[in-house]
Amino acid sequence: MSFFFFLGSERTSESTKSYIFSGTCTIPEAVIIGSIIHKFSIPEKFSSAALVCLAEMEFLGTRSYFMKAILEKKYALAHLAIDAVAAHFLRFCKETKVMPVIWHQTLLAFVQRYKHELRKEDKKSLTSLLEKQNHELITPEIVRELVSSRNRGEMVDNSHSASTINNKPIKEDWFDMPQVPMEED
Repeated sequence: MSFFFFLGSERTSESTKSYIFSGTCTIPEAVIIGSIIHKFSIPEKFSSAALVCLAEMEFLGTRSYFMKAILEKKYALAHLAIDAVAAHFLRFCKETKVMPVIWHQTLLAFVQRYKHELRKEDKKSLTSLLEKQNHELITPEIVRELVSSRNRGEMVDNSHSASTINNKPIKEDWFDMPQVPMEED
């Protein structure tokens, strides 16, 4: 990275933070900043802190886009951040307006990455939320992810997977080989 590019990005970092959190960011600008978030590595602590801040703010499509970009990085987030994002979505239980597709996509990204870190009561609440806020293509996928996952703190059940593994050696008959047709020159 060139020195001048680094100096410029360092100087704009403070204004970028306030720009993202202020709500004045347009969708094309959010896509550009989101692609930067996708491309570069961000420390997990900062990602957790940013998710908590974004989750506590009121809903905007651009903020939801930033949340989705951070969630798709698949970081090992703190339980505080996971609980804050779950609470963010659960605030929409009483919402009467239909939520946009980016909201559903962000919820899907959250559930796909952190389904094993959700508490049982959060999963039940999210399932009841999806009955009110429904998207015909995304909601069934979210429900499938919630139902097929274990809860936070539960151990992995290996009894089912061990019974499906076949450890018997394969017997091959080296002398019973099928004829292979050869091409003539």
